[in-house]
Amino acid sequence: MSTGGMGGGNGKSVNVELNLVPFIDLLSTLICFLLITAAWQELDVVSTNAPPKITSDVPNQPIPPPPIDEKPKVALAVTLGVDQTNVAEDTNIQKIDNLNGEPDVQKLAEVLDRWKTQYPDRSDLVFVTENHAKYKYLVRYMDLFIQHKFPDVSISLN
Repeated sequence: MSTGGMGGGNGKSVNVELNLVPFIDLLSTLICFLLITAAWQELDVVSTNAPPKITSDVPNQPIPPPPIDEKPKVALAVTLGVDQTNVAEDTNIQKIDNLNGEPDVQKLAEVLDRWKTQYPDRSDLVFVTENHAKYKYLVRYMDLFIQHKFPDVSISLN
């Protein structure tokens, strides 16, 4: 008393078509998340050119203190805001207002030139951005810093 089929005798067909559309949707969503997070991983690779950590080869040996400079190093900082740019030379802060909704790159270039003549051996500065500052201005400022011989830029997100 054989039923003649391979289905176990309950009358249902063994051949089932699997709907692949949900799996393809899930896979494409996961690929999008992968690409987006991979792009954000590049922000962690910004070089600050910080000096390496000095360790002693001999245990319990005190680490020698760093050499003391004769005159203190002047802090140079540029802050990119939504409607203005602030340039700071220690506590001396100068405001550069935007022109027609865009940062005044010419005035910033003049300040960078002045800094380079005052501090010819300096190649570093701190670049601070506000949360709502546009990314295209951040890139434009980075290019401007490199053009004016300030390639060692530390970026601080405010």
